[in-house]
Amino acid sequence: MTDLQQPQLETLTREQCLDLLQQAVVGRIGYVSDGTAIIVPVNFTVLDGDIVFCTAKGSKLSWLSVRGRVSFQADESRPADHEGWSVLLHGVAREVTDPGELAVLRRRPLRSWLRSPEEHWVRIGVESISGRALHGAAAGPPVRTRP
Repeated sequence: MTDLQQPQLETLTREQCLDLLQQAVVGRIGYVSDGTAIIVPVNFTVLDGDIVFCTAKGSKLSWLSVRGRVSFQADESRPADHEGWSVLLHGVAREVTDPGELAVLRRRPLRSWLRSPEEHWVRIGVESISGRALHGAAAGPPVRTRP
């Protein structure tokens, strides 16, 4: 294969990472509990550069608001094209309790997939973010971003 036929790995900028996260629906929260690494899928949204998700009170994710430090990852893959992207971030999770902030969040289309009368909103303030995209040999534009 020539260099033109080799898949290309691209390091993404912060802005590209956030654009891709806005297109994703499900991500994974990673944290440590009692010395064990835990990774849990969540549906989420991006709000002002932060990750926000809603879960049922009392769930395994409820403790995040008091312990804080987490990793978050989302990705998309297109195996047939040998393409995809992955974004990883680290930050601090906190429970959203401010009535004004909750009102804004409740107007967004995000809802916990687990039906619960008591919602628990968590916001992850992004401290660091990185991402990579793999483009196949016949790749078009480097990264799909929102118009």
